[in-house]
Amino acid sequence: MVRPIVAALILIVFFGFSAAYAQQPAAYKNFASFKNLVPDLDFFASNRQMIAPYEKPAGEAITRLKSLFGASLPKGAIFICSTLEQKDSIYEPKVLKMGYSWTLTAVTAEVRAQEILARIKAQIGGEVPAEIMDRIRKMQPEMVANVEKQMVTTITQQIAYAIIQTMLDKDLQYRSSRLDDMGKSPLPDWLDIGVASYASGSNTGIAFLQQNMDQTFPIEDVLSMARPFVASSSNQNGGGMNGGGMVRSGGGTPGGNSGAIGGFPGGGQPGFVGRGMGGFGGGMSGFPGPGGQRGGPQRALPKDEQDRTLFDSQASSFFSFILEKVGIEKIRGLLKEAQEGKESREYISRPDVLGPDFEKIEGDWAAWVRAQKAEEPFRRN
Repeated sequence: MVRPIVAALILIVFFGFSAAYAQQPAAYKNFASFKNLVPDLDFFASNRQMIAPYEKPAGEAITRLKSLFGASLPKGAIFICSTLEQKDSIYEPKVLKMGYSWTLTAVTAEVRAQEILARIKAQIGGEVPAEIMDRIRKMQPEMVANVEKQMVTTITQQIAYAIIQTMLDKDLQYRSSRLDDMGKSPLPDWLDIGVASYASGSNTGIAFLQQNMDQTFPIEDVLSMARPFVASSSNQNGGGMNGGGMVRSGGGTPGGNSGAIGGFPGGGQPGFVGRGMGGFGGGMSGFPGPGGQRGGPQRALPKDEQDRTLFDSQASSFFSFILEKVGIEKIRGLLKEAQEGKESREYISRPDVLGPDFEKIEGDWAAWVRAQKAEEPFRRN
């Protein structure tokens, strides 16, 4: 009688242990997990110091998104990589099996420099010239700080894109490479951009708009048009921003094999017209240009990049304009109707929102844009 009981207890302990073990999250070498620092979001990094620049902006982004969509948001994971080995070890399907709905990857300025070196070697078919190596070694602290600041802004906007796609479209399987595809969201393109800009708390699009108000799209068109397409200028595929590759596509938002930061070309924000390599700036990867001037000469934006930058800037500023004029409750109503497939114009033209006179709406918005204090853009030192 004793033996069957003992055997049963052994089986219970064994299967109980197996079940408990199966519930443990998959481990990643060289990463420590940091949970509950931000609601609905876990971090993976070498140490807590790596997370510090992201913690407050990510927390604020989650709070803003909850103010729009409610308290129940899909949980995500952010990996912060300080080495190429860490970045290359991340496998999205594995992360999703750990119970997360979405995952993003950020890299440090040092990793970006390593990627640039590898890319230069591949392009020239040999060793990197000593002059370029010397410039990389002498990267100014301000430049490194700018790159890291750009990455933080990128990640906070990506949080919004990832949450919108995974929360509002239950049948869509998450892929970081789809973050740049506004068509994967049930919201109109302008609202995707507006919500992401609001979540990140960044208004750097204002500076670009103030310089290009004579070239903007009619606001009525912005509300219904698709986000302008930007052709890729690179055959490389770094897995999108999630893979840390940040391959240049001339101004796409993060996630779509884009080297742009924060959804804008030239390293991240409107006002930058230089195309650096990997977000380091104009000239050779943002390093000092001829004559000691860092960044070298700037270029004019190609038409497709300018159109996308204008659209993004108009969408984000118009979202902020409406929020300031009518408040968060009306914005929630706008998002609710948009999810039901209703036109943004119909809601906005209601008497209790902005009214039916779109000529007046556009004039008021343009005056509001001109009156804004432009956020200082990231400088390419």
